[in-house]
Amino acid sequence: MAETIRRAALVAAAGLIAAGALSGCGGDSGTVGERAAASGSASASPGEGRDRDFVVEPDKLGPSDFARHGETPSPRATPVAPTPAACPESGAAVSTGLVDAAMGRRAVVVELVNCGTGPYKVNGYPGIGALDKDGDPLRLTVTHDRPYTDAGRDQGPKPLTLAPGESVKSVLNWNNRVTTFDAVTEGAYLVVTPKEGEPPQTLPFRLDIGTSGELDVTAWARDLLR
Repeated sequence: MAETIRRAALVAAAGLIAAGALSGCGGDSGTVGERAAASGSASASPGEGRDRDFVVEPDKLGPSDFARHGETPSPRATPVAPTPAACPESGAAVSTGLVDAAMGRRAVVVELVNCGTGPYKVNGYPGIGALDKDGDPLRLTVTHDRPYTDAGRDQGPKPLTLAPGESVKSVLNWNNRVTTFDAVTEGAYLVVTPKEGEPPQTLPFRLDIGTSGELDVTAWARDLLR
């Protein structure tokens, strides 16, 4: 009988201990929840949480050079060669192509187009000069038949008559090698005189001619040699 009463007392005591522990845990849990809520309320701006400050709005992003997922990337724009704004009174418009550069050697095609309404005649070599960024002329030594490429081989002067819309070409070759420690002045403009007696046409053009100042020019020709 005494043993039975002792066991009942132990069971009752264990129950009281467990109930107190659970009550304590519940109180702590409620305290933590209240603190978390209070902390969130104190740090958040009225009407929104802190995380919203870091949301990126897609419609506010600027245009990108990269294609979006599933889109085909657009090719990069090809540099546009400078050309005259309008047809000159002479009826001949001069323009330059893109510079072909390799191993320090440079080549560019100068094209003359008959933009007038009547025939246009040329014979021989275009007059070529260059100006620096301040508009001062560069000292150039113009040569003929010293090409760096097959296309730059001189075909020699010959009379050519261009109908409206037809064109002829001349190739310029030069070397950008620098052989001194002196400052090198580059050309910023190319000055092209289509034929003797006509006004020159000035085109924006970078001429990195180095220290030699030697520029090879071919005669006007309908087609370049291959």
